[in-house]
Amino acid sequence: MSKTRGCMTVVLLTAVLSFAVAAEATQRFKWWQSDEVVSEIGLTEEQGADIEAIFQSLRPRLRDLARLLHREEDELTAIMHAMQAEEWEVALQIDKVEAARSALSKTRTLMLYRMHRTLTADQSEALHAMWERRRSHGESSSRNPD
Repeated sequence: MSKTRGCMTVVLLTAVLSFAVAAEATQRFKWWQSDEVVSEIGLTEEQGADIEAIFQSLRPRLRDLARLLHREEDELTAIMHAMQAEEWEVALQIDKVEAARSALSKTRTLMLYRMHRTLTADQSEALHAMWERRRSHGESSSRNPD
């Protein structure tokens, strides 16, 4: 692999990883505390408190997993930038990055599942309808109710 192609690979990888981190950061919107969501879906104070408890119980785990993902991504970037590693070493580090990403995604998805279980069927449908409206109107993903 030429040095130029190697640098381009590192730049591309860094851009993709930066996008992934930015996308994760936008997911911090506490939809259950939004006046608009509360009124539109009829979320009760008790439901909001239950959802907040779910979030708070998993927040440390999510933070730890995000840090692990960041460390593994940094290590992959360093390995690729140095251009000294064997291909199997790069592949192994990619596996570590993807395992960390998967663990973070799985934990976040299970958290959302637990949150949505606190809603009635009608509330869940209303929340998803709200999300679809926002998505179809091009609103920021930072307001994603999921």
